[in-house]
Amino acid sequence: MTRRRWTIAVALLALGGSLATPANASDTADAADASEWQRVGTGMTGGVSGLAVIEKRGGAKKSVDLVMVRDSKKPGESRVATVRYSASGKKAPVVRELPWQGMPEPRDLEAVDSVPGQPGDYVTLTSDGTAYHFTLDPDAAVAWGSSPVPDRAAGDNYESFALTRQHGRTIAVWATRGSSGDKPSLVRAAEYDPNSGTFGPATAPVAFTVPYPLPVDGQEVRHASDIKIHADGTVLLTAASDPNVNSGPFASAVYIAGKVTSDKSGRIQVDLKSKHQLTTLASFDKEVDNRKIEAVACRRGSETGIVGTDDEDEGGSLLSLDICPGSRD
Repeated sequence: MTRRRWTIAVALLALGGSLATPANASDTADAADASEWQRVGTGMTGGVSGLAVIEKRGGAKKSVDLVMVRDSKKPGESRVATVRYSASGKKAPVVRELPWQGMPEPRDLEAVDSVPGQPGDYVTLTSDGTAYHFTLDPDAAVAWGSSPVPDRAAGDNYESFALTRQHGRTIAVWATRGSSGDKPSLVRAAEYDPNSGTFGPATAPVAFTVPYPLPVDGQEVRHASDIKIHADGTVLLTAASDPNVNSGPFASAVYIAGKVTSDKSGRIQVDLKSKHQLTTLASFDKEVDNRKIEAVACRRGSETGIVGTDDEDEGGSLLSLDICPGSRD
């Protein structure tokens, strides 16, 4: 399996506005302050299960373009969308749903990240641990290959995936979501070849749990609902709770969870903190906020991050938060 070399000018994806402002794009929320949630989808097929920033090459940074994946399961439902999101909140998000091309539609996309150093290339992960590698065409998400993450086991349920670049190597980090009780999230990492779309051997799994949300009132805690990696290897992680009722209530939190590092020989190390040592960056109460955060992304060179929700019946929303000191540069 080898990455197809597309002739599309990647600059069109991030600069010209054609990506997020086509004739059939729709404003999905009224303009609001950046400190308020802004809707980017409605109903069960409108949630946000993963986010990645479409990096701009210079120019104004009043808005940010994002790739957004949705956990749709039926044929013809949205899998991938782009959104132009106003950092100031003065403009409503502009969402464009993109058709999936190149391979059969995947089921249940749960995370996405951009490939470092290869603008226009992305990897998205399904809940069963299949990584799909796609290029962002102005009019479609064009898949060119797929591969399972290493050490995938029957019954695993994945919600998190991230890519980082260290010592000239691309490293993938992913995690099972875990659940309440004695089932922690299991976090692994491996070298990833962005041209062949294949993974090297995985590190030993690292068990991870969070102190919040709490497994009370029938809530199922997902200890890892998304992951992103800062330039220095710092792990930014979100967690959420879900009573498996489509109306919620949901609760969420954002943490600094530890570090993923590698040396010049390629040896990868995953160091995560215990739940009592985690740095809490934000939390959202089920009684007040009712938000299930399943996606997080960081802007290049900015402390401002963006979280996305899959609120089931209530669709998906985005919110800006200062959670990304040390984001990749």
